[in-house]
Parts: sequence; structure tokens; C-alpha cells
Amino acid sequence: MTRDEVFAVVRENILAVRAEVDPADIREDRSMHELGCDSLDRMDVVVGSLDQVGLELRPDRFAGVRDIGGLVDVLLENLNES
Repeated sequence: MTRDEVFAVVRENILAVRAEVDPADIREDRSMHELGCDSLDRMDVVVGSLDQVGLELRPDRFAGVRDIGGLVDVLLENLNES
């Protein structure tokens, strides 16, 4: 998968939990918290994204992720390893 494809998966999952978010506001430099996602929403986004890209990762793989771009980075790095 390309970076754009992984970002599209993450964006789709954010919109699934926060339908009121303007898709144009979902950018790699934004945090999910800035978009109104609480901790459960963020977990749903991560789990949904993992399912869609076919990965299973331990939660500690996401330590230090601060924004949507960081989430895309983790997913992409692990896709490239598999």
C-alpha cells in the first residue's frame, strides 16, 4: 500500500467514528484529539485501520504517536515489514 492509501484508510475510520468532522480537516499534521476524538474513538480508529490493512500490532507499537501522520507512519512501516 502507498502512503496515500494508508492515509485514506485512517481518514475513513476517523469519519466512521466522527461523521461530523469535515474530511478536509483530516490532515497528517492534526491529532485525532483536535478533531474531537476521545480515547475510545482513537482506539476504534486504530483497530479499524489495522483490520482494513490486515495487520495485528501490539499497543506499544503506537507509543509516541502524536498525530495522524504518526499513525500512518506506524501502519506503513509495519506493512512494509510483512
